[in-house]
Amino acid sequence: MLKIDRYIMQRFLAGIFPALLLLLALFSFMALAEELEDVGKGSFTLPDAMLVVILTTPKRIVELLPVTTLLGGLFGLGAMANHRELIAIRTSGISKQRIAQTVAGLAVFLGIFITILQFTVVPGFEREAAWLRGQALQNTETGTGESRAFWTRNDKHFIRVDNVQSDRTLAGIEIYSTDEQGRLTQLIQASSAFYTGRENWVLINVLESRFQDAQVTETKRDNMQWNALLSAEQAAVLILPLEALAPNDLIETISNLNKNELDTHQYEVVLWQQISLLPGLLAMALLSLPFLLGSVRSVSASQRAMTGGLVGIGFYLLQQLSGHLAGILGLNPSLVILTPPFILLAIAIFAIRRRTL
Repeated sequence: MLKIDRYIMQRFLAGIFPALLLLLALFSFMALAEELEDVGKGSFTLPDAMLVVILTTPKRIVELLPVTTLLGGLFGLGAMANHRELIAIRTSGISKQRIAQTVAGLAVFLGIFITILQFTVVPGFEREAAWLRGQALQNTETGTGESRAFWTRNDKHFIRVDNVQSDRTLAGIEIYSTDEQGRLTQLIQASSAFYTGRENWVLINVLESRFQDAQVTETKRDNMQWNALLSAEQAAVLILPLEALAPNDLIETISNLNKNELDTHQYEVVLWQQISLLPGLLAMALLSLPFLLGSVRSVSASQRAMTGGLVGIGFYLLQQLSGHLAGILGLNPSLVILTPPFILLAIAIFAIRRRTL
């Protein structure tokens, strides 16, 4: 029994890898085309664009794995069906429910792989990509070493930032404000700051020093609102996109926003989109079986691949649409985003029991 389980898993994985490589190459080429639009701006070069695409590859793998799981099942297990291996397994006394359990076990393993990427690999690689683009495209002076401190200017404010954290927060902020004669009038020091969107920031643990008539007045605040700490362009290239944050960073950011009574809806949408990948992956893996457990003579391999591709792309678009609808209409993110994968999972289980889709 264990040998058969291992064989089914091996054939499933053998179908996933080429499908993943094909889709990854396609989407990476599209990403490179977008990066080429910025080549020539600042010091951003073609090698920089290619490196950015490489660094953002783990995130694309996470997004594409549910779709490629369906295609991989159709390719890998489809080869077994064409060679009557699935029929031989069934005639040996192994039920279709037992085959489904094996596929579900592999889906759980792939889900663990996705979770590891989300927590460890994706944020770090996305951060490196953001820093690479930021250094090349923005007129900032970047320090060396682990701190990666940089200076920037916004109107009459000179801003120094020690570091950009992986959870979209800035660490060690100093804001120097000057008057029309260039004299220092205000110094704001904050331990951290987090981005709330639309160029709005919240400074944490603030020490404000005002210089007037040879006197210094200091004021301490727990938090402070600040507009345009970084420009929209700088935030776009230096701050990680929400989709690239690790789930724990999203949860921490949501907690910080709640403490400051700020809107958390967009963060919750992204968090539930990441969570929905796991039931979506299981649903896609099981959905490949109804195409194969019945008769394979009436449906060719190309037809199965075409149908699976349409279902996979449709599910991907539906997941993106549900996230946007939850964000735009202010709907409950968990309910709106988790409904499609669980409906698809129910359809897959029902279809397996009925043997046909």
